[in-house]
Amino acid sequence: MKKFISIILFMALLFSGGQYPSAAEVKTYPNSVNVSVHINNSLTLTLNGSYQLTNRQTGSKSIIPPGTTITSSSNGTAVTVSYTGFSQSSTSGFDVQELAGTATLAVFTSQTDMRRGADASYSKVYTFQTGDSANYLGSFTNKTTGELWYNVTIGAYTGWVPAKNAKLTEGDKLSLAKISNGLTYRGSFYLKKNGSQVEVINILDMDDYLKGVVPNEMPASWHKEALKAQAIAARSYAANMMILTSTAASQVYRGYTSEDARANTAIKETEGLLVKYNGKPIQTFFFSTSGGRTANVGDVWNSNQSSFPYLVSVEDKYENSPYSNWSEEYSAAAILKSFGFDSTVKLLDISLEVKGANGEVGAVIVKTTKGDKTVSGNESVIRRLFPVSSSAHYNLLYSNWFTMEITRSQPALSVQTNSGTFPIEDMNGQTVQTPSGQVTLTESQVSVQTPSGIITSESGTGEVLSVTLNGKGWGHRIGMSQYGAKAYAENGWTASQIITHYFKGTTVSK
Repeated sequence: MKKFISIILFMALLFSGGQYPSAAEVKTYPNSVNVSVHINNSLTLTLNGSYQLTNRQTGSKSIIPPGTTITSSSNGTAVTVSYTGFSQSSTSGFDVQELAGTATLAVFTSQTDMRRGADASYSKVYTFQTGDSANYLGSFTNKTTGELWYNVTIGAYTGWVPAKNAKLTEGDKLSLAKISNGLTYRGSFYLKKNGSQVEVINILDMDDYLKGVVPNEMPASWHKEALKAQAIAARSYAANMMILTSTAASQVYRGYTSEDARANTAIKETEGLLVKYNGKPIQTFFFSTSGGRTANVGDVWNSNQSSFPYLVSVEDKYENSPYSNWSEEYSAAAILKSFGFDSTVKLLDISLEVKGANGEVGAVIVKTTKGDKTVSGNESVIRRLFPVSSSAHYNLLYSNWFTMEITRSQPALSVQTNSGTFPIEDMNGQTVQTPSGQVTLTESQVSVQTPSGIITSESGTGEVLSVTLNGKGWGHRIGMSQYGAKAYAENGWTASQIITHYFKGTTVSK
């Protein structure tokens, strides 16, 4: 009878959604960040660890059984969360909160290869550096060699390492959630209504967030001092944002799935460091390639330069990137389309208005058979006028630092002389015979009597067929060049030296 009662009690707990007291406490994050990581009509979270579900509307709390996959959807009014034996709705959304606990970590005492099996003959999966750590899963003694091996995991990698190269220590228990976008994340989550969709906000500690940022913003194989500079810049940027996205609109963040021990080490070694100006943290911007010099913020964005004395143009003397110099060709039809003209229009001329100290373009002017048009604006406006086909480059021209070469058709005007007929590009400066004598023209627009009547011409220049843009750099070019940071690190610069070079007048401190 007692056994029967126990089974009933267990089933009641399971199918009531686990609404029972827990000794575990909700984990807190002293330096928390909020990141929007996924939005969809319906989504799932598969929870590997200990979590508590809180209904923000009613305040009710439920312990979620480990290994549970929860489904969330929105009808435009409320968010619904359900899993086996549980379903609730909330107009204010739900918190999926990580519960605190401890876990065993393997800390490496020397460079160590992770292998697919517990023997050196297995293929290498990953390489840990001295001081790196991984989550310990278990151990195995190879009976052939008598060697003890640890089963460990880090990011997307799981495998075996020789125990002699690592020591076990207690650390925070790692709870992970895999979302239906295919990525796995640390931390807690807020499921909120976003129109008729559900938005997932990942809430976690700053440095755990950076572990999912740094190797996505800069290759983890780059010099450690460059990685440390990236960590400091990314931390400072995040510290000045209320909520972040997981894309390049903020910083590329791919969660635990993308973690790399080399980047994790760089984050650990810069723990708490921020970029400051006059003792206050600043929002640090970074980008791929400057092309030899970074930009003044006032030259490429609609910003008051005096308000950002640390975002000024500096030299990138070592930078070497695939995007240091580039060329892109555009047909007249493509340019006219960008300016909103239809296919019947002809492009007569195109010119650039340079406003930046280095030659950054601030406006593009076109002359057409349907009139003239000028488009001006910050660097993103100019770059959108000349799209590239690669989504990896966000379909934008690499930068707004470029010059232009024009290819034209043959000149439309010609003159008859005693020696024959010759094309001319412009009437301005030509000498013509009139009833009053010879006159030298001082402008391009003239009226000429022909057998068919009077023709007025603006210019004899042939229409534009295509243009070639020759430019430098990739990105907005404000703040830190990532390829530049790599090059400075390879030339012996420290992370702090790199940061204070790109952000003039700043310091690096906690």
